[in-house]
Amino acid sequence: MAINRIFARSPYIIEVDAVGQSGSKVELYIYANGTTPPSTPTYVLEKLIPASNNTQTLYNISPYLLEYIKHPSFFNNYATDNVPLSTNQYVCVDVKRYKLVASVYTLLDSLTYFAFDGFGYYEQGYNPTHIPQQTGFLDKQNYYYWADANNSPFANPLQRAGTITAYLPTGYYVKYTQLQTGLTYTSAVSPADDIYEVFRVYPNYYLTGNKVEIYTNLNILIWNATFYPIEECKYEVITCDFVNMYGAWQREFFFKASYSSVNTNATEFNLMQKMGLFGVWDTKANQRQTFNTNGTITHRVNTGWVDETFSSNLQQLLLSERILLNGFPVKMKTTNIDKQKNINNKTINYVLEFDESHDLINNVI
Repeated sequence: MAINRIFARSPYIIEVDAVGQSGSKVELYIYANGTTPPSTPTYVLEKLIPASNNTQTLYNISPYLLEYIKHPSFFNNYATDNVPLSTNQYVCVDVKRYKLVASVYTLLDSLTYFAFDGFGYYEQGYNPTHIPQQTGFLDKQNYYYWADANNSPFANPLQRAGTITAYLPTGYYVKYTQLQTGLTYTSAVSPADDIYEVFRVYPNYYLTGNKVEIYTNLNILIWNATFYPIEECKYEVITCDFVNMYGAWQREFFFKASYSSVNTNATEFNLMQKMGLFGVWDTKANQRQTFNTNGTITHRVNTGWVDETFSSNLQQLLLSERILLNGFPVKMKTTNIDKQKNINNKTINYVLEFDESHDLINNVI
Protein backbone atom coordinates (compact mmCIF):
# COMPACT_ATOMS: atom_id res chain seq x y z
CA MET A 1 0.00 0.00 0.00
CA ALA A 2 1.31 3.45 -0.84
CA ILE A 3 0.26 7.07 -1.01
CA ASN A 4 0.60 9.29 -4.04
CA ARG A 5 3.40 11.68 -3.11
CA ILE A 6 4.36 15.03 -4.57
CA PHE A 7 7.69 16.62 -3.65
CA ALA A 8 6.78 20.19 -4.39
CA ARG A 9 10.26 21.73 -4.66
CA SER A 10 10.54 19.79 -7.92
CA PRO A 11 8.01 20.13 -10.77
CA TYR A 12 5.10 17.73 -10.66
CA ILE A 13 3.50 17.46 -14.09
CA ILE A 14 -0.14 16.56 -14.67
CA GLU A 15 -0.80 15.50 -18.24
CA VAL A 16 -4.14 15.66 -20.05
CA ASP A 17 -4.14 14.17 -23.56
CA ALA A 18 -7.55 12.70 -24.34
CA VAL A 19 -8.71 11.72 -27.81
CA GLY A 20 -10.50 14.54 -29.59
CA GLN A 21 -9.89 17.22 -26.99
CA SER A 22 -9.55 20.87 -27.98
CA GLY A 23 -8.35 21.84 -24.52
CA SER A 24 -8.25 20.69 -20.92
CA LYS A 25 -8.72 21.77 -17.32
CA VAL A 26 -7.21 20.75 -13.99
CA GLU A 27 -8.90 21.55 -10.68
CA LEU A 28 -6.89 21.52 -7.44
CA TYR A 29 -8.66 21.06 -4.10
CA ILE A 30 -6.04 21.74 -1.39
CA TYR A 31 -6.71 20.88 2.27
CA ALA A 32 -5.14 19.53 5.47
CA ASN A 33 -5.12 15.79 6.06
CA GLY A 34 -8.07 14.70 8.21
CA THR A 35 -10.27 17.62 7.13
CA THR A 36 -12.99 17.80 4.50
CA PRO A 37 -11.86 18.86 1.01
CA PRO A 38 -13.17 22.28 -0.07
CA SER A 39 -16.43 22.34 -2.00
CA THR A 40 -14.96 24.60 -4.67
CA PRO A 41 -11.52 24.25 -6.26
CA THR A 42 -8.61 26.16 -4.73
CA TYR A 43 -7.12 26.64 -8.20
CA VAL A 44 -8.43 26.06 -11.72
CA LEU A 45 -5.88 25.68 -14.52
CA GLU A 46 -6.99 25.67 -18.16
CA LYS A 47 -5.24 25.34 -21.54
CA LEU A 48 -6.11 24.93 -25.18
CA ILE A 49 -4.22 22.35 -27.22
CA PRO A 50 -1.19 23.71 -29.15
CA ALA A 51 -2.38 22.28 -32.49
CA SER A 52 -4.75 19.71 -33.92
CA ASN A 53 -1.85 17.28 -34.37
CA ASN A 54 -0.48 18.01 -30.87
CA THR A 55 -3.20 17.55 -28.27
CA GLN A 56 -1.02 17.08 -25.20
CA THR A 57 -1.47 19.64 -22.39
CA LEU A 58 0.81 19.75 -19.33
CA TYR A 59 0.39 21.45 -15.93
CA ASN A 60 3.05 21.92 -13.25
CA ILE A 61 1.06 21.98 -10.01
CA SER A 62 3.98 22.12 -7.54
CA PRO A 63 4.12 25.94 -7.08
CA TYR A 64 0.44 26.01 -6.09
CA LEU A 65 1.03 23.39 -3.38
CA LEU A 66 4.34 24.66 -2.02
CA GLU A 67 2.84 27.93 -0.78
CA TYR A 68 0.56 25.96 1.59
CA ILE A 69 3.38 23.95 3.20
CA LYS A 70 5.00 25.75 6.10
CA HIS A 71 7.65 24.99 8.69
CA PRO A 72 7.22 28.06 10.93
CA SER A 73 8.24 26.17 14.04
CA PHE A 74 10.04 22.98 14.90
CA PHE A 75 7.43 20.27 15.39
CA ASN A 76 9.40 17.11 16.09
CA ASN A 77 7.99 15.70 19.32
CA TYR A 78 11.03 13.74 20.47
CA ALA A 79 9.45 12.69 23.76
CA THR A 80 6.46 10.84 22.34
CA ASP A 81 6.12 7.89 19.98
CA ASN A 82 3.55 7.34 17.21
CA VAL A 83 2.45 10.99 17.03
CA PRO A 84 0.66 11.98 13.81
CA LEU A 85 2.78 14.43 11.80
CA SER A 86 1.69 18.05 12.11
CA THR A 87 -0.58 18.71 9.13
CA ASN A 88 0.96 22.08 8.26
CA GLN A 89 4.14 20.22 7.21
CA TYR A 90 2.32 18.76 4.22
CA VAL A 91 -0.99 19.15 2.38
CA CYS A 92 -3.49 16.93 0.63
CA VAL A 93 -4.70 17.82 -2.83
CA ASP A 94 -7.46 16.30 -4.93
CA VAL A 95 -6.54 16.66 -8.61
CA LYS A 96 -9.41 16.48 -11.08
CA ARG A 97 -8.61 16.27 -14.80
CA TYR A 98 -11.06 17.37 -17.49
CA LYS A 99 -11.02 17.27 -21.27
CA LEU A 100 -12.63 19.99 -23.38
CA VAL A 101 -14.65 18.77 -26.37
CA ALA A 102 -17.10 21.00 -28.25
CA SER A 103 -16.96 23.63 -25.46
CA VAL A 104 -17.97 21.05 -22.81
CA TYR A 105 -15.68 19.87 -20.01
CA THR A 106 -15.87 16.16 -19.14
CA LEU A 107 -14.27 14.76 -15.98
CA LEU A 108 -11.60 12.17 -16.75
CA ASP A 109 -10.50 11.17 -13.26
CA SER A 110 -9.81 12.36 -9.72
CA LEU A 111 -6.77 11.41 -7.61
CA THR A 112 -5.66 12.39 -4.12
CA TYR A 113 -2.02 13.28 -3.47
CA PHE A 114 0.05 14.13 -0.38
CA ALA A 115 2.40 17.04 -1.10
CA PHE A 116 5.62 17.63 0.88
CA ASP A 117 8.30 20.32 0.97
CA GLY A 118 10.79 17.93 -0.61
CA PHE A 119 12.54 17.47 -3.93
CA GLY A 120 13.92 14.89 -6.31
CA TYR A 121 17.28 14.79 -8.05
CA TYR A 122 17.64 15.30 -11.79
CA GLU A 123 18.74 11.72 -12.38
CA GLN A 124 15.52 10.46 -10.75
CA GLY A 125 13.65 11.80 -13.73
CA TYR A 126 10.04 12.84 -14.26
CA ASN A 127 7.82 13.28 -11.18
CA PRO A 128 10.21 11.63 -8.65
CA THR A 129 8.42 9.71 -5.90
CA HIS A 130 11.35 8.05 -4.00
CA ILE A 131 9.72 4.64 -4.31
CA PRO A 132 12.35 2.84 -2.12
CA GLN A 133 11.42 5.23 0.70
CA GLN A 134 7.65 4.80 0.47
CA THR A 135 7.41 4.33 4.23
CA GLY A 136 10.36 6.11 5.89
CA PHE A 137 11.05 9.76 5.07
CA LEU A 138 14.75 9.16 5.73
CA ASP A 139 17.54 7.42 3.85
CA LYS A 140 18.22 3.79 4.73
CA GLN A 141 21.67 3.93 6.28
CA ASN A 142 23.61 4.26 9.55
CA TYR A 143 23.12 7.30 11.82
CA TYR A 144 24.89 8.58 14.92
CA TYR A 145 23.31 10.42 17.82
CA TRP A 146 24.49 12.12 21.00
CA ALA A 147 24.19 9.92 24.10
CA ASP A 148 25.24 10.92 27.59
CA ALA A 149 25.17 8.42 30.47
CA ASN A 150 24.50 11.29 32.91
CA ASN A 151 21.27 12.37 31.22
CA SER A 152 17.86 10.90 30.56
CA PRO A 153 17.09 10.60 26.82
CA PHE A 154 14.39 13.23 27.38
CA ALA A 155 16.30 15.55 29.75
CA ASN A 156 17.67 17.86 27.05
CA PRO A 157 15.54 18.43 23.94
CA LEU A 158 18.67 19.09 21.87
CA GLN A 159 20.18 15.78 22.98
CA ARG A 160 17.33 13.54 21.92
CA ALA A 161 18.08 11.16 19.10
CA GLY A 162 15.22 12.46 16.96
CA THR A 163 12.25 10.95 15.22
CA ILE A 164 11.55 9.28 11.90
CA THR A 165 8.68 10.54 9.82
CA ALA A 166 6.96 7.45 8.43
CA TYR A 167 3.81 6.59 6.53
CA LEU A 168 2.21 3.71 8.44
CA PRO A 169 -0.89 2.13 6.95
CA THR A 170 -3.15 0.13 9.25
CA GLY A 171 -1.38 -2.97 10.53
CA TYR A 172 2.16 -1.72 9.91
CA TYR A 173 4.49 -1.77 12.92
CA VAL A 174 7.94 -0.58 14.00
CA LYS A 175 10.47 -2.96 15.57
CA TYR A 176 13.50 -1.85 17.61
CA THR A 177 16.45 -4.20 18.18
CA GLN A 178 19.04 -3.24 20.82
CA LEU A 179 22.56 -3.41 19.37
CA GLN A 180 24.31 -5.03 22.34
CA THR A 181 21.96 -7.79 23.47
CA GLY A 182 19.55 -8.21 20.58
CA LEU A 183 16.63 -7.39 22.88
CA THR A 184 13.63 -6.22 20.86
CA TYR A 185 10.67 -3.90 21.33
CA THR A 186 7.75 -3.65 18.93
CA SER A 187 5.67 -0.50 18.84
CA ALA A 188 2.54 -1.35 20.82
CA VAL A 189 0.31 1.11 18.99
CA SER A 190 -1.33 -0.20 15.84
CA PRO A 191 -1.72 3.05 13.96
CA ALA A 192 -4.55 4.00 11.71
CA ASP A 193 -3.55 4.82 8.14
CA ASP A 194 -1.60 8.06 8.64
CA ILE A 195 1.80 9.77 8.64
CA TYR A 196 3.55 9.48 12.00
CA GLU A 197 6.64 10.51 13.92
CA VAL A 198 8.24 7.47 15.56
CA PHE A 199 11.32 7.08 17.74
CA ARG A 200 14.71 6.73 16.12
CA VAL A 201 15.91 5.21 19.37
CA TYR A 202 13.60 3.49 21.82
CA PRO A 203 14.22 5.25 25.19
CA ASN A 204 15.28 2.04 26.99
CA TYR A 205 17.99 1.54 24.33
CA TYR A 206 19.29 5.10 24.54
CA LEU A 207 22.81 4.19 25.72
CA THR A 208 23.27 1.22 23.41
CA GLY A 209 21.59 2.21 20.18
CA ASN A 210 19.23 0.16 18.06
CA LYS A 211 18.22 -1.00 14.63
CA VAL A 212 14.82 0.27 13.44
CA GLU A 213 12.71 -1.83 11.09
CA ILE A 214 9.29 -1.10 9.64
CA TYR A 215 7.13 -4.07 8.67
CA THR A 216 3.92 -4.33 6.71
CA ASN A 217 0.77 -5.99 8.03
CA LEU A 218 2.05 -9.13 6.25
CA ASN A 219 5.32 -9.01 8.28
CA ILE A 220 7.38 -7.95 5.27
CA LEU A 221 10.38 -5.71 6.04
CA ILE A 222 10.18 -2.56 3.91
CA TRP A 223 12.43 -0.01 5.66
CA ASN A 224 15.35 -0.12 8.10
CA ALA A 225 18.16 2.01 9.53
CA THR A 226 20.63 1.69 12.40
CA PHE A 227 21.32 4.33 15.06
CA TYR A 228 24.60 4.31 17.01
CA PRO A 229 25.26 6.31 20.20
CA ILE A 230 28.29 8.59 20.57
CA GLU A 231 29.28 10.09 23.91
CA GLU A 232 31.35 13.27 23.59
CA CYS A 233 33.17 14.34 26.77
CA LYS A 234 35.37 17.17 25.49
CA TYR A 235 33.55 19.31 22.93
CA GLU A 236 30.17 21.01 22.91
CA VAL A 237 27.94 18.92 20.66
CA ILE A 238 25.96 20.97 18.13
CA THR A 239 22.49 19.77 17.13
CA CYS A 240 21.31 20.43 13.59
CA ASP A 241 17.71 19.96 12.41
CA PHE A 242 16.79 20.50 8.78
CA VAL A 243 14.03 19.69 6.30
CA ASN A 244 15.42 16.96 4.07
CA MET A 245 14.69 15.91 0.50
CA TYR A 246 11.56 14.05 1.62
CA GLY A 247 10.09 17.20 3.20
CA ALA A 248 10.58 15.87 6.75
CA TRP A 249 12.67 17.09 9.68
CA GLN A 250 15.99 15.26 10.01
CA ARG A 251 18.38 15.54 12.97
CA GLU A 252 22.18 15.33 12.78
CA PHE A 253 24.89 16.06 15.35
CA PHE A 254 28.27 17.74 14.97
CA PHE A 255 30.49 16.20 17.62
CA LYS A 256 33.84 17.96 17.43
CA ALA A 257 35.25 21.49 17.78
CA SER A 258 32.91 24.37 17.01
CA TYR A 259 33.55 28.11 16.75
CA SER A 260 31.46 31.29 16.62
CA SER A 261 32.43 34.65 15.14
CA VAL A 262 30.73 38.05 14.98
CA ASN A 263 30.55 39.87 11.65
CA THR A 264 29.47 43.52 11.60
CA ASN A 265 28.58 45.92 8.82
CA ALA A 266 27.67 49.60 8.65
CA THR A 267 27.26 52.52 6.28
CA GLU A 268 29.92 55.23 6.64
CA PHE A 269 29.79 58.93 5.78
CA ASN A 270 31.82 62.08 6.43
CA LEU A 271 30.43 64.74 8.79
CA MET A 272 30.62 68.46 8.20
CA GLN A 273 32.51 69.66 11.27
CA LYS A 274 30.98 72.47 13.30
CA MET A 275 33.27 75.47 13.67
CA GLY A 276 33.63 77.01 17.11
CA LEU A 277 35.15 80.31 18.15
CA PHE A 278 38.23 81.47 16.24
CA GLY A 279 37.62 78.89 13.48
CA VAL A 280 38.45 75.86 15.66
CA TRP A 281 36.43 72.66 15.50
CA ASP A 282 35.99 69.97 18.14
CA THR A 283 38.85 67.53 17.63
CA LYS A 284 37.01 64.89 19.68
CA ALA A 285 34.06 64.83 17.27
CA ASN A 286 33.90 62.18 14.55
CA GLN A 287 34.81 63.15 11.04
CA ARG A 288 33.76 59.73 9.76
CA GLN A 289 30.47 58.49 11.23
CA THR A 290 28.64 55.17 10.80
CA PHE A 291 24.93 54.39 10.80
CA ASN A 292 22.77 51.30 10.25
CA THR A 293 25.38 49.34 12.20
CA ASN A 294 24.42 45.71 12.72
CA GLY A 295 25.93 42.27 12.70
CA THR A 296 25.46 38.54 12.34
CA ILE A 297 27.00 35.48 13.96
CA THR A 298 28.72 32.74 11.97
CA HIS A 299 29.15 29.22 13.35
CA ARG A 300 31.81 26.78 12.16
CA VAL A 301 31.37 23.13 13.12
CA ASN A 302 33.13 19.80 12.64
CA THR A 303 31.15 16.63 12.06
CA GLY A 304 33.63 14.33 13.74
CA TRP A 305 34.67 11.05 12.11
CA VAL A 306 31.96 9.78 9.77
CA ASP A 307 31.68 7.15 7.04
CA GLU A 308 31.33 8.06 3.38
CA THR A 309 27.53 7.59 3.33
CA PHE A 310 27.29 10.75 5.47
CA SER A 311 27.86 12.82 2.30
CA SER A 312 24.25 12.06 1.32
CA ASN A 313 23.06 13.77 4.51
CA LEU A 314 25.32 16.75 3.87
CA GLN A 315 24.08 17.10 0.32
CA GLN A 316 20.50 17.28 1.55
CA LEU A 317 21.55 19.75 4.26
CA LEU A 318 23.22 22.05 1.73
CA LEU A 319 20.06 21.96 -0.40
CA SER A 320 17.68 22.51 2.54
CA GLU A 321 15.75 25.78 2.86
CA ARG A 322 14.92 25.32 6.57
CA ILE A 323 17.75 24.70 9.06
CA LEU A 324 17.99 25.01 12.83
CA LEU A 325 21.29 24.95 14.72
CA ASN A 326 20.84 24.29 18.43
CA GLY A 327 17.23 25.34 17.94
CA PHE A 328 17.97 28.69 16.23
CA PRO A 329 17.30 29.44 12.54
CA VAL A 330 20.38 29.58 10.33
CA LYS A 331 21.29 29.47 6.66
CA MET A 332 24.18 27.63 5.06
CA LYS A 333 27.31 29.67 4.47
CA THR A 334 29.17 26.67 3.10
CA THR A 335 28.23 26.29 -0.55
CA ASN A 336 30.38 23.34 -1.58
CA ILE A 337 31.93 20.23 -0.06
CA ASP A 338 34.18 17.53 -1.45
CA LYS A 339 32.46 14.17 -1.09
CA GLN A 340 35.14 12.13 0.60
CA LYS A 341 35.58 8.39 0.19
CA ASN A 342 37.07 5.89 2.61
CA ILE A 343 39.40 4.55 -0.07
CA ASN A 344 40.97 8.02 -0.37
CA ASN A 345 40.66 9.17 3.24
CA LYS A 346 40.77 6.62 6.03
CA THR A 347 39.23 9.20 8.39
CA ILE A 348 36.52 11.57 7.11
CA ASN A 349 35.61 14.84 8.81
CA TYR A 350 33.60 17.68 7.31
CA VAL A 351 33.80 21.37 8.27
CA LEU A 352 30.65 23.43 7.74
CA GLU A 353 29.76 27.08 8.29
CA PHE A 354 26.34 28.56 9.07
CA ASP A 355 25.17 32.16 9.33
CA GLU A 356 22.43 32.99 11.82
CA SER A 357 19.52 34.14 9.69
CA HIS A 358 18.79 37.31 11.64
CA ASP A 359 20.66 40.48 12.61
CA LEU A 360 22.14 40.83 16.08
CA ILE A 361 20.30 44.11 16.71
CA ASN A 362 16.54 43.70 16.47
CA ASN A 363 15.50 45.82 13.49
CA VAL A 364 12.24 44.06 12.65
CA ILE A 365 9.55 46.58 11.76
